[in-house]
Formats: sequence, C-alpha cells, structure tokens
Amino acid sequence: MWKNVEKVVQKIEKVLPISSVHLMGSFVSTKRRPADVDFVVMLHTPVKLKNKKWSFDLVIAPDNKHGRELLEDNKKWMRQKYGAKKSEVMRYR
Repeated sequence: MWKNVEKVVQKIEKVLPISSVHLMGSFVSTKRRPADVDFVVMLHTPVKLKNKKWSFDLVIAPDNKHGRELLEDNKKWMRQKYGAKKSEVMRYR
C-alpha cells in the first residue's frame, strides 16, 4: 500500500510545492469504515496573508467498486455528522 502512495506523491510533487509527506495507518486489516487518511501532504505556502493559507481534505480513491463504496460511506458520514439539510456531496467533474 505504501508503495502506491509513493507513486501518487511523486506525481503530485510535479505540480505542487511539497514541503513534507506524513504516512499514517492503523495496520488493521478489518476496518469498520474504509474512509481513512493514509498520508498527509504539507505544501509550501509562501503567501504572507493568513487567510490565503488554507487546508482541505483530499481523498484519492480508485475508480472501481472500492472507490464507489468509499464515496457512499462519505455521503453517509456527512449526513450523520451535519444532517441531511446541512450537507451535500456533489459531483464536480
């Protein structure tokens, strides 16, 4: 799994200024929820204004059965956490 992460990070590094990458995992084979963070990419943010330094969550998933299950689990989690009227998952592209 970590070798796959390394390949993805190398591709990201070609277009984004990465300062560090942190890998994490539970090392448990049976997971209750498949949506977890496997690596965190820290980017250089040379902008001096604090409001221009932002963060967001990015999940990279395969376009297969596992990826679709991950997306559905995220939709359920958003509804559980924020409620059906205060959350929405929409397709961007």
